[in-house]
Amino acid sequence: MSKIVSRTVSSIAAALPLALALIGSSASAQTLTPQPRTLGIYAGINAGVGVYEWDCGTSCGRTAFSGKLFGGKRLTPGLAAEVNYMFFGRVDNANEPGLAATTNIAAEERKASAITLGINWEVELLHDVTNHLRIGVARVKREQDIARPSGAVESVSSYRTAPHVGAGLSLQVVRDLRINTNFDYIIDGQDSLYLFSVGGSMEF
Repeated sequence: MSKIVSRTVSSIAAALPLALALIGSSASAQTLTPQPRTLGIYAGINAGVGVYEWDCGTSCGRTAFSGKLFGGKRLTPGLAAEVNYMFFGRVDNANEPGLAATTNIAAEERKASAITLGINWEVELLHDVTNHLRIGVARVKREQDIARPSGAVESVSSYRTAPHVGAGLSLQVVRDLRINTNFDYIIDGQDSLYLFSVGGSMEF
């Protein structure tokens, strides 16, 4: 009986290093493999400078403090469906009397906002640095307060649909937090809008 016990103990002792090695490699693999996100959802906020491309007159404002809220749902590790809400600050324009008589606009203030729907394609450039390319469609709301040469004031709201493209870079600070920079362009001819912004996003 003691020989059988001795053989068993020897077999266990021989197998123990291999078992420990397998357990150790399994634990290392679990540590190195990113844990899957349960929802695949992200959301963020940016602030920056919005630029209006508009055919204004004598004294023309084109830039204003602006920003955006955004969120997305990952379809694949590098592709997400994304929605943005962009808000552009108020800009104004005043015309000299001759131009006011021609255009029937003595002064004008306008602001814009947009909701975009599209895709966000991500390409990892360096460790923790990712490039973002966006393409989609924007629904733009413009609000204008127009002062006529006669002294009348008119408020006008209009809606347009236009293509939206964007590009940006993000830096992953910790696992679920990114700092990002973005450029967004709503392509609408003489009424195009640009947004240069920085901010952060969280993943869930």
